[in-house]
Amino acid sequence: MATAAVGAGPHPLAYRPGLDAVRAVGIMLVILGHWTHPVFPISNMGSMTFFVLSGYFISGIIWKQQVYVGAPGGWRRRLGIFYLRRLTRTLPPYYVALLVGAALPLATLHEYPLWFIVPVSNQLFYHLGHWGEGVGHYWTMAVDEQFYLLWPVALAVLPKRLRWLSLVLLSGLAFRYAWGYWVAPGAPLVLALMPSCLDMFAAGAMLRHAEQQPWVRRLAHFRWVAVGWLGWAAVWLALYLNNAHELWALLYPTAGCLPAALTLNWALHQPTRPPSENRALELLRWVGQRSYGIYLYHLMLPVFYQRAVYKVFPTAEARHFWLGPLPTAFFLLPLVFGLAWASWVWLEAPLNRWKNKLEYERA
Repeated sequence: MATAAVGAGPHPLAYRPGLDAVRAVGIMLVILGHWTHPVFPISNMGSMTFFVLSGYFISGIIWKQQVYVGAPGGWRRRLGIFYLRRLTRTLPPYYVALLVGAALPLATLHEYPLWFIVPVSNQLFYHLGHWGEGVGHYWTMAVDEQFYLLWPVALAVLPKRLRWLSLVLLSGLAFRYAWGYWVAPGAPLVLALMPSCLDMFAAGAMLRHAEQQPWVRRLAHFRWVAVGWLGWAAVWLALYLNNAHELWALLYPTAGCLPAALTLNWALHQPTRPPSENRALELLRWVGQRSYGIYLYHLMLPVFYQRAVYKVFPTAEARHFWLGPLPTAFFLLPLVFGLAWASWVWLEAPLNRWKNKLEYERA
């Protein structure tokens, strides 16, 4: 789950308000997919976009602040600041959510607490072969944390060229194929392993590297976003109709890199308007700023809601109605937005202010 990563110090990364709108749409797609379980993999559209966004932001920070291993000057101190800023932004809200989940209680948290505290829950889910109750989405957070550790080393040895980053992109597809067909045939959750997500992270890095190129700016139109996602959906439909689900699991992250990158590219080049001119955009920005809190709690709440429905309503008909998509959304959307608001006001925003005081030194 990507979070805002605006650099501090003498060379800050510019705030892009359009990306908050992308976060808002992305998190709502994730919620819609996880709460309603449609046939079409709508939640994957949101999760892929967040991974590409992580690659974009983290690569920008590493290059701009020169925090990669072996950078000129005191790179060790800058790298330490980078890790401290990342941990400050992501871990405290996550640990508070874990406490809430443990109080529910969620069985997976009680049975395997250390896998979440570290966090390496993606490894846990891979070995279990299934997602944990109410905490299955934390695999993406674990993958992000592992990406933060890896990427300053990877960019130290990779030339800053699109062709080299494209090789990293292809390595994600190659890893999924090699692991899923040779190393561990039939393993159901190969994507939960961090190397499986390298194509999406690399796509974000490629966008960060090339975003000011004229040919990239010419692609910053919504029609290309629509064409990209329609093409991705067409691939899904063709494979779904042919019952090629394993091939889809292998291809969809790599195929989704292009439409996700086109979406971010379009958002990056939108003009910034005052709030009075576009209230809908301001609402999306509000949701996008709090998307991390929404992400942390959105799968716990359905577990709580289901238990409440089973306790209150004795008949199967009543339970079936109240667990339907509309009643679920009616009750849970205000709750998840309220928890995200509280997380932002009392935890994330104060942590961000403290984090931004940790300035990178000039190289």
